[in-house]
Amino acid sequence: MNPLFFLPFVLVPMVNATLAVLRAEAGPWSGRVVSMTPWTTPAPIGASWAANWSFSPVILCLICMATAMVMYLPFLKAYEKQLLAQERENAVGQADNAAQTA
Repeated sequence: MNPLFFLPFVLVPMVNATLAVLRAEAGPWSGRVVSMTPWTTPAPIGASWAANWSFSPVILCLICMATAMVMYLPFLKAYEKQLLAQERENAVGQADNAAQTA
């Protein structure tokens, strides 16, 4: 497991679960679950389907997805920097090896 992604891997589900609980406790307009959807159903469609085609679960699902993307973005940028540094080191090493063999 990549240690860089440990923090968002743990925090994102906690934040999304908290958002879902707060929304569920917000009142009657949060959509009641009336059916179980197959696990292969895409999240926004499954949320709406499970709540008898109510639109409010779709909004919550999209908010949770956006929250996850925003929380993961800094870690993805840091990982990209690590990979680019590795790539530069490998390119320099290959250039040195090519110069020595020529």
